[in-house]
Amino acid sequence: MTSNSIQSAPSSRHWERLLYPVPLLLFLLVWHSLTVGNPQRQFIFSSPEQVFSALMRLSSTGELFRNAGITIIEAVSGFVLGTTSGAVLGLALWYSKLVARIAKPYITALATVPIFALAPIVIVWFGIGVFSKIMLAFLSTVAVAVVQSYQGAMAVETKYLRFMQVLGANRWQVFRLVVVPSSVIWVINAMKLNIGLALLGAFIGEFISAEEGLGYMMVKASGLYDMATVIVGILALIIIALTLTAIIDQIEKRLLRWQQN
Repeated sequence: MTSNSIQSAPSSRHWERLLYPVPLLLFLLVWHSLTVGNPQRQFIFSSPEQVFSALMRLSSTGELFRNAGITIIEAVSGFVLGTTSGAVLGLALWYSKLVARIAKPYITALATVPIFALAPIVIVWFGIGVFSKIMLAFLSTVAVAVVQSYQGAMAVETKYLRFMQVLGANRWQVFRLVVVPSSVIWVINAMKLNIGLALLGAFIGEFISAEEGLGYMMVKASGLYDMATVIVGILALIIIALTLTAIIDQIEKRLLRWQQN
């Protein structure tokens, strides 16, 4: 590799970072040009100025942070419970093919039922408080974690299992030393998928019946035709999802480092 190519690589990455905000700026420019001076379009689509004003108002009163905090608690709690219990169950199914075959249709049924269909039942059972939203986030994530972790356990190469058998390892040692480390990448993929599903479960619960949270804030605003507040809620959900994804990326690096060691 020549010195010119080495020097050009950081330069190209620098220009690439500068290009990241370009699509967003173009979108804001088009949005502004289509709505400026047109009250009817602003009523339907809002405008960048109205969204910024709503953001400042909701931030100053603390309403945005309070509702966002509730949604984060619901989504993260359901995410942790669903992903952890699902990963443990999925890996445990490796021990018995018979149990795995019996459990498969039930796991498939849970995974295929829309969470929106389960939401009214869960809310009746657990009320309109935070716990029902946590349960919806849990139900949204547990099936994905089970399937991903089980597939990871079953995807372990046979030669490694035979090697452990030759060394005289028992089933628990094979599980702990080979199956679990080999399934880490599958569990990480489940975590990445479950971020959006956990937020979806919490949001749907708030959307149907709640007294707080971003879903409640957006439903109330849409009933008043306050599109600016609705868009602020959407932006808050995006920021939460991106933040959680960044945290999962850091966890992924640590787990992969542990796997290599």
